[in-house]
Amino acid sequence: MSMDNVNTVNVKQPPGLKVLFLVEMWERLGFYTIQTLLVLYLVQKLLFTDHAAYGLFAAFTALTYASPIFGGFLADRYFGFRPAINLGLVLFILGYTCLFLFNNTLVFYFSLALIISGTGFLKGTISSLLGCLYEDNDIRRNAGFTLFYMGINLGSLGAAVVCSIIAVKWGFQYAFLLATLGMIAGYFIFLKGRPTLKEKGELPAWKNSFFAKYPLLLLALCVLFAFAFSFCLPFYDYVANAILGLLALFIVFLVWSALKLGRAQQQKMMVLGSLLIFSAIFWSLYFQTFLSVTLFIDRAVDKQIFGFNIPTAMFQGFNPFYIIALSPLLAKFWIWLEKNKLSPSDPLKFALGILCMGAGFLVLALAATLAGPTTPVAAEWLVLSFFLQTLGELLLSPTGLSMVTKLAPGNWMSMLMGLWFMSLAAGNALAGKIANFTALPAIIPDNFPLTQFYGHTFNKLGWFSVAIAILLLICTPLFNRLISDSEKPL
Repeated sequence: MSMDNVNTVNVKQPPGLKVLFLVEMWERLGFYTIQTLLVLYLVQKLLFTDHAAYGLFAAFTALTYASPIFGGFLADRYFGFRPAINLGLVLFILGYTCLFLFNNTLVFYFSLALIISGTGFLKGTISSLLGCLYEDNDIRRNAGFTLFYMGINLGSLGAAVVCSIIAVKWGFQYAFLLATLGMIAGYFIFLKGRPTLKEKGELPAWKNSFFAKYPLLLLALCVLFAFAFSFCLPFYDYVANAILGLLALFIVFLVWSALKLGRAQQQKMMVLGSLLIFSAIFWSLYFQTFLSVTLFIDRAVDKQIFGFNIPTAMFQGFNPFYIIALSPLLAKFWIWLEKNKLSPSDPLKFALGILCMGAGFLVLALAATLAGPTTPVAAEWLVLSFFLQTLGELLLSPTGLSMVTKLAPGNWMSMLMGLWFMSLAAGNALAGKIANFTALPAIIPDNFPLTQFYGHTFNKLGWFSVAIAILLLICTPLFNRLISDSEKPL
């Protein structure tokens, strides 16, 4: 790439980024409304035990992150990215509408199944479509994905702040209404913004296919599938174990498939598969935010900040707030490092991200120790902990999305993007099992050391994260060499 091209691409991102940014922002507002409020809704409204709430949350979120591998496969082979995104948006709208209109357990499970199905068609494909807007070796790519990630977190921030206030003042149902309206807005933005995508993400075979002529029939089949699948959700422990088994099978499939590729692609797939395992470990720790950390905040934290009593769910807003604040700075920083040939490798970013995650847990453990066995923890400690964990997320998550688009063979992109989200699914499944270490007993004795109880587990999680980060740092030179060798001309 010439210096003229570098200067040109450094000036402006593709116009399609704005459309996908806004669609993802509204989609994430709806999803994070559910994710932020789900454990509280289950414990406070449906009177689930800690164990049951953790289990259902883990099963639901694991399935939402596993579903893109199947939706991605269909998008790669039959639909194309854009029709898959369109279908996913409609399924989201139906799911959130059911949550708002009906207060029934069976409909609740059906709504979750619709959201899982919508995620399958949209989540991996929208990231893949974004990758199609960039040429090979375009130095805007990492910056573009970082900005795209900021859109995700604008939606997350809206969910944590606005929806948590609505849930406290008017009830959970009206928070679900906001998610519905936001999803409708995202759908119309996608329809209006299609020209900016310049025919990217379309398969010629789709235009003349049966389902392209009868899209309502395709939608009806997806709704019917969601209805049938909703009966699996109450068996959350089995679902979590199945997700972990699926990740193992897909990694075996990845290795087996790589044997049919050339040497360069084999090396890239080897690195990708290894980092997916580290990714699953990272997400198992990250999703404690919505599980053990949420109930820790609700039960063992003094939620007064500057004289205001902050709703428990609103504390989740620190994470997206930090991401929104840091993402533009990091986007410019990555481009500056790329131009000066100082950019850290993707495996090194992964290791640093896991290290930051561990530091966030160690801060919570320290706060619990200083507070004492039964004294509430000061909310300011959460501000620091969320900052460290957010920094870890920014180092790892956008890097992982970009890494898949760089390392995946062209006709594997959506499926491997789905496999990236499968690592998040496995992380969620593990997160539910880890959170069970903080599940309170059915009968809590007087003077129970609540703060110390949570702090003890957070301390173990912190040091476990540090050990995993060190292991990855040791492996980083090997991964870098494999990637470098695969990019050399034969």
